[in-house]
Amino acid sequence: MTLRAPRWFVSLLTGVVAWAVVGSALTAVTVSTAPAAKAVTDAPVQIVLDRLTPVVPEPGDNLRIEGRIVNNTADAIAGAAVRVLVSGEPLTRRSQITKLREAPLDPQDPPDSPDGPTEPFAEPVGVVVDDTRTAIADPIPPRGQVSFALRLPLDGLPLAEQGVYGLGVEVLGVRRATGEQAGGNQEFEQRQGIMRTFLPWFPDPDAINPVELVWLWPLADYPARAADGVFLDDQTPQAISPGGRLDELVRSGELQPRSVTWIADPALLESVQDMTDGYRVERSGEVVVGDRSQDAQTWLTALQGALAAATPPATESPALRVIPYADVDATALTGADMSTDVVRSITQAVPVGSAAIGQPVTGGIYWAPFGRIDRATADLLASAGVRTVIVSGRFLRAQDAFAGANTGRAVISTSFGALQAVLREPRMSDLLTAPQRNRSDAIEVRQAFLAESAVLAGTIPQDAPSRAIVVGPDDIRWDPSTTVVNSLLRATISAPWMTSLPLDELLDGPTNPLQRKRGGYGRKAQAAELTTEYLAQVRRASEELAAFTSVLDNPIGISDVYAAALLRSASSAWRAEPERGLQLLQGTRQQLDAQVAQVQVLSEGTVTFSGDTGRVPVTIENNLDRAVTVGVELRASPSLRLESEPLTGINVEPGRKVSVDLEARVVGGNTLPVRVQLLTPEGSRFGSPARIDVASTAYARAAAWVVAIAFVAIVVFVIVGVTRRIRIASRSTGSQDAVQAGDRDE
Repeated sequence: MTLRAPRWFVSLLTGVVAWAVVGSALTAVTVSTAPAAKAVTDAPVQIVLDRLTPVVPEPGDNLRIEGRIVNNTADAIAGAAVRVLVSGEPLTRRSQITKLREAPLDPQDPPDSPDGPTEPFAEPVGVVVDDTRTAIADPIPPRGQVSFALRLPLDGLPLAEQGVYGLGVEVLGVRRATGEQAGGNQEFEQRQGIMRTFLPWFPDPDAINPVELVWLWPLADYPARAADGVFLDDQTPQAISPGGRLDELVRSGELQPRSVTWIADPALLESVQDMTDGYRVERSGEVVVGDRSQDAQTWLTALQGALAAATPPATESPALRVIPYADVDATALTGADMSTDVVRSITQAVPVGSAAIGQPVTGGIYWAPFGRIDRATADLLASAGVRTVIVSGRFLRAQDAFAGANTGRAVISTSFGALQAVLREPRMSDLLTAPQRNRSDAIEVRQAFLAESAVLAGTIPQDAPSRAIVVGPDDIRWDPSTTVVNSLLRATISAPWMTSLPLDELLDGPTNPLQRKRGGYGRKAQAAELTTEYLAQVRRASEELAAFTSVLDNPIGISDVYAAALLRSASSAWRAEPERGLQLLQGTRQQLDAQVAQVQVLSEGTVTFSGDTGRVPVTIENNLDRAVTVGVELRASPSLRLESEPLTGINVEPGRKVSVDLEARVVGGNTLPVRVQLLTPEGSRFGSPARIDVASTAYARAAAWVVAIAFVAIVVFVIVGVTRRIRIASRSTGSQDAVQAGDRDE
């Protein structure tokens, strides 16, 4: 049994969390990981970076650091100064990256834990660059901020060898100690805040073997579009308009079209293509004509141009790959015994995507939500033609692990052959969807990404069969910082420690011969799926659609439209937006019910038989724009009182009515309620039944004859009885007379 919290408690908890998030955003700018965010929040001052360039430093460059110092206290801070620190040597392990990002304000004197005092540990960026010290002339007002700017020749920094260095920007402030502190009254300088990040330094490009970066570039959205083509909101129209999320992704990708692997949801492409000829959208409960048709055409044109530029010369291989239509929740559907929907989504992907974009596309790829896939779903995907699945590197962990082992390419065995598994590098992929609420967050994410890739370049074995690293967001409906992804894409080309690799070359290349342990699907992954209750509603709608389709002489233009809408209702997008998914599903079912109601039975009233058998007249009306073939039957309760055979093969032309008679036999004299039910050609029930009453006069006449016969019988019985009594009386009188006569003779 599942325990659910009361709604008032959920609302209260949601409100508290929301205020906490808002309050945190207003009072402090945090970095992308929770431990680092805590350290910054605890600091008296906070350092916000607005600029850190160049992204890929080279000898002779100047390092430019610009930002602001935010005073988190209620007191003014005077005599503040800012300076730069670096790590004493390059970082050679990924654990060092984690340590630097999670270091507290003052690692030399960490707070005690509940288990007792903790051991101090060294500052990850402990080398002070003295000549970078810059005094802040004016006091920093309470809850206020001041700007700073540093310009440093990179050749003058203590960077002894190439690699990734920790970089810190520290703020010092004057504090007065009294009493027993420092033996009396005096002022001393103390760290008030610090921002730690990373500085890649590779002045000798020939001394490093670059890793090959596979960029997965997904284009997908929430498919909130009903069967009649109406968008439930403006999200997709806004996303493809200038400055929108999807527009920015296409603009960023077209800057380096061959550096990314384009992957799209064909449902998105279909929606945008349909928008180019005009569309309707629901706003404030009303359906209005949309006003972004030109933006849709512009977006499609930009995408087509980027794909053309991404196609290598002298090749006909499509540059765009498409996932199953609407990105259906394949694992949830498989578990709900709705595998047909998964197969339909896979088979429709290529024709829908190709028609929408106006050029060939490649299918057979599946992006696993939550980064995992169970065995039953893997079998189903393989049987339906999927050859490549994109999963998290955490799902297929290498047993003989080394840095970078949990990325690249692996193999998943299924009952229908092998699936190529593309393993997204977990840490770098997580960074793509890490919080990037402001410029400082974006800079921190960018530098951490560069540090991760550079450390991997130095730690993946040089003789490894593959040095490929796959990066792609955890959520395919990602919304990254344009500044971050643009700089990372440029760095993929210009940085000496990495280079781009197309997905096709990864799949055609060698696989690391590592022993991998296939991870379980897990409770968290199951909990993230579309619920069984929700999918049960999708199933009922699909069954109703199947019945409707079976009666149509020409289902084209109806069955495919509603089938596509139901696939959109089964999208994994609704894991994060269940209420919108339910709104789409309910709207689709209402529209389908309205279509089904166009074919109906008009019969009503009471039908009276002159005997125990007779004919029941039934009128069937078809208000659709195409012919239907249906059957009809009579159903009574209790069923034992009615005998009737269904009538099948009734063809009704569009906009016409047809009347038929059904033979029936009624048992009993009381009026019998009867439902007149339409049937599919296969004999399944279709639509809503009509109700009539059936009665028979035969039982009334029979009752009258029974009464008459009973009366006659009673009369006969009376007459016979009276006659018998008379005879007995006569015999008795005769005997008495004889006796009296004998007495007289004596």
